[in-house]
Order: sequence, then structure tokens, then C-alpha cells
Amino acid sequence: LRDGTGTGTGSGNVRAEVFVYIAATTLLRLDDEPAEMTGHGYIPAWLARQIATGPNTTWRRILTDPMTGHPIDLGRTRYRPPAALDEFVRIRDRECRTPGCYRPSQSCELDHSHDWRKHGTTTEKRLISLCKTHHRLKDQPGWHHTVNPGDNTLTITTPTGQRHTTRPRPLHKPLRPRPNVN
Repeated sequence: LRDGTGTGTGSGNVRAEVFVYIAATTLLRLDDEPAEMTGHGYIPAWLARQIATGPNTTWRRILTDPMTGHPIDLGRTRYRPPAALDEFVRIRDRECRTPGCYRPSQSCELDHSHDWRKHGTTTEKRLISLCKTHHRLKDQPGWHHTVNPGDNTLTITTPTGQRHTTRPRPLHKPLRPRPNVN
């Protein structure tokens, strides 16, 4: 069955992808908190460590907010963003980030503002929506795109030196502070 012929012969080199969520403190043997195996549930710390140190194990570092447990950085091992991050960027950007282009972000491509092959990361602070035309234009000689990861401001410098800046619009008007009524 392993070779797909139904005969049971084959190399046995079948690649399986299993996600085990383990705290760094548990992995480093500072505690014995259980880990979680997707599709199975909690597993003991010793088993999670055994899986983590297996000879064919591939690591993916995912940094989480210690207060909420939500992922904040997927590291650089994944080029393509997971579905939730993809959706987040498209909702945030609404449309192609190039000034004057109004192509909906749902029909755009997500671009790593810092080239992933040159140690860029796959995070909401480093991904922007660009339509196919502007995504290709970005890589042409003389064009430069810079994204400020603090507020996600995109600055495009053209081959003639002109600079254009854009930033994502808020999804709604910011609330005004309420007067303090005593």
C-alpha cells in the first residue's frame, strides 16, 4: 500500500505532517506541562519531547503573545501565510496598496515587503496586498517598496525618484473619547 499500487511494497518514506504545540519551557525540561497534538489532544511532556527530537522532525517556530496565547510571528519557515493571516491582511488592506489602484484585496496577491528569500518574515507587519500588475512592477529596476512595520505605511519610490505613500484605512471611524461625566 505504501507505494500506491496496493501491493504493500515500497520504501516506506511517507511524509506525514503532525502539529505538536509545546511550550519552550517544557521542551527545555524546565517543566512538564503537557503538549497538544492536533487531532488527538493533550500528550505528556516526555512524548512531545521525543517527537520534537526525532530524526525526521521539522521545526516551525511560532512566537505567541504570552498573555493571550495568540500567534504573533510565524517565523520564516513558511512562505505562504496561513488562512487566518491571509484573511487578516486582505481585510486590513481592502484593496491593492498602490496609490490610485482600487482592485479589491480578495483578487490581489500578498507580497512580502521584505524579500522572504533575504530573511523576510511572514507576518501581518510584512505582508501587503498588491494586484498582479503592481506586484510585478514592484520587482522592476528602479522601483522600491518600503513598509514601516509599526503602522504598515507603504512608501513607493519610482524610477524617477517620486515617492508615494499609502497606509491602510481604519475599518471604522475611531471612537472619540467620551467626556468624563461625574
